[in-house]
Amino acid sequence: MASFLDTITPEMLYADPYPIYQRLRRDHPVAEIPALGCWLVTRWQDVRQVMSHSQTFTTGFPSAMSEIFGSDNILSSSGDLHRGLRASVEEVFEPERAGLAREYARKLVIERGSGMHGQADLMGEVLQPVAAEVFRWMLSLKADSTTLLRLARALWLGALDPGDPAKLAVAAAAMNELDAALTPWLEDLGPDPSSAIARWRHITPGSACPRGVAEILPTIRVILPSLPEPGWAAGNLLVALFNDPDQRGLVRDHPELLGDAVHEVLRWMPPFGLADRMTTRPVELGGARLPAGAHVRAAIGSANRDETVFERPDTFDLRRRRQPLVTFGYGEHACLVRAFIPAIVEGLVAGILDVHPAVRADRSKQSRVAGWDARYTARLCVDGLGDSATEYTPGHRRTVSAQLTPSTRKGPGHDPALRLMRSGGQDRGAGRTHGQ
Repeated sequence: MASFLDTITPEMLYADPYPIYQRLRRDHPVAEIPALGCWLVTRWQDVRQVMSHSQTFTTGFPSAMSEIFGSDNILSSSGDLHRGLRASVEEVFEPERAGLAREYARKLVIERGSGMHGQADLMGEVLQPVAAEVFRWMLSLKADSTTLLRLARALWLGALDPGDPAKLAVAAAAMNELDAALTPWLEDLGPDPSSAIARWRHITPGSACPRGVAEILPTIRVILPSLPEPGWAAGNLLVALFNDPDQRGLVRDHPELLGDAVHEVLRWMPPFGLADRMTTRPVELGGARLPAGAHVRAAIGSANRDETVFERPDTFDLRRRRQPLVTFGYGEHACLVRAFIPAIVEGLVAGILDVHPAVRADRSKQSRVAGWDARYTARLCVDGLGDSATEYTPGHRRTVSAQLTPSTRKGPGHDPALRLMRSGGQDRGAGRTHGQ
């Protein structure tokens, strides 16, 4: 008779991993899954250990995707190379600047959504295009945000299924297009302390020499697939609010609770649900003995629903007491923009609810949340756009300056209007979510 571990398939996890995670946490918290070709780690404490101890659980190991992205990128590297890449840009992504990203996202959603009426696909028409523009602005990339979104989707296709040669070919073509578009600009890019890309190019701790273009392209490639993350998380939050009128009412009557709702959705259904590592030596974890060279997948989505840490973990509840999450990681590979992602998600959802307070799920069209590596709804079909007893006026939640639009070249620290907002637009929730 086949064991439970033998019955687990990628298709089952894609449809809904959470019932499987629950049983694994109970009976097999660290288990080798034959159909997956990896060890799956599902309890909070074990997942945190995998993500924290980079000398035992490394991000740097040969894979099909590392050949596309390049192994010397900020996610796969370690040691001096990794520390140098982080140190170059940490000032740009200080948590107190996250409020600027939230306000920019909210402003763009209001501009894009104000003329919408009736039915729409919010994911395709608003959330993803705005997330792409905020990503472009946040990094000071000289590239069209529509192109960036298209390339991000192609790179993500390969990252999701590196065993499929056709999808890897699509990802490789996207990488080549990205390199061709950015290389001439990067070669001419001068120093600019407000630009993350310029800082990667010119600020090299421990060296007076700027980095070559070939040294920073792998990092740009590997972070581009994360571009859709805020839009996916915002969609997950809207789905949760559509399905729970009581909590939707809480956010409507108490807009200050939206930051708590964002924190909760990043626990309940994080858009990125897995972190890949490889063991550098034999190690015992969760009662299991892993050999050196074992492929380990830390299940972030499972850890955030660990019954020993979170009460009623399968329930979305924005009134839940905030606790540390593993959503953005720990240790040297904790997400560099872990304060910005929740802020952007809050801005996206605030903009939708500001302009369309009566928005609701379109019951005539199916919007299904699915996925395992990433869990989100590809199409968020809604109705009720424009259905409101009162017309939207700026200031309903928070006034957004007309001068907020940043330079197409500069990053979040440059625009004077943005800097002036820092005293009055401090982020309520940024930095309180723990990272990846």
